[in-house]
Amino acid sequence: MIYVMRFVGGANVPSTRAGRINATRPFGVLTVDDGRLILRARVLRPFATLFGVTPLECSVQDIADVFPCRGVFGTPGVGFRTEDGRRFYFWTGRTQVVLDVCRQEGFTVSTEEQRVTYTD
Repeated sequence: MIYVMRFVGGANVPSTRAGRINATRPFGVLTVDDGRLILRARVLRPFATLFGVTPLECSVQDIADVFPCRGVFGTPGVGFRTEDGRRFYFWTGRTQVVLDVCRQEGFTVSTEEQRVTYTD
């Protein structure tokens, strides 16, 4: 049986024209399935095109590490650092569940909470 884990929360992702885009809950969607991870900030298509919103779509080999983090106002979340150094954040109150699922799927997961940085 194949299980697809889908979480709804917030997301902070890089964009090509506006630095970063922050999408509050429920506009961040994280899907983890069969060694693949997808993080999207659900925004209107014209907005996504205008600002160059970039979703994270990757496999285990593309992610350097997954880690717990806290946003500027203490919002709990999970961070993803790609092999090329980009950072993506998923805001959720289910941080440990997300970390456990990522670990089970083969991602390198750190238990040490890291500081959120909005520059790549």
